[in-house]
Amino acid sequence: MVEDRTPIGKEIKPQEPVRPVTFKIVPESLQNIRDKASVPEFIISGQIDKVICKLSEPLTGQVIIEETAALIKSIELQLVRVETCGCAEGYSRDATEIQNIQIGEGNVFTCAFGGLLTF
Repeated sequence: MVEDRTPIGKEIKPQEPVRPVTFKIVPESLQNIRDKASVPEFIISGQIDKVICKLSEPLTGQVIIEETAALIKSIELQLVRVETCGCAEGYSRDATEIQNIQIGEGNVFTCAFGGLLTF
C-alpha cells in the first residue's frame, strides 16, 4: 500500500529510514479466486523501493518472473486505496481501484532481461 501521510501545507520527515519491501507471489498466496485448481503454477518475486511515499513521487521497484507454467500476456500494477472505518460493531474495510498500470506486455518471461521488469 502506498500512502500520502503529509498534512496539507506541511512536510513530514519519515521517522525511520525508507527501506525496500520484498514480495513473493505464488498460486497459494492468491485471495478471492473461485477455482484455485485452474491457476497455473508460477513464482513471481520482486521489491517495491518504498511503500510510504507522496502520491506525486514515482512508484519504483522491480518484478522478477522466476517460474511460469503458462504464457504471460501482460503484467499490470494496480493502485488500490483501502479505507478502514472503526465503530462499536467493529471495523469496515473498503477497497477502491485507483489506477492500473501495464509494466509488461507479450511473453515477458523470455524477454532480454530474463523475466526482470523494472518500474
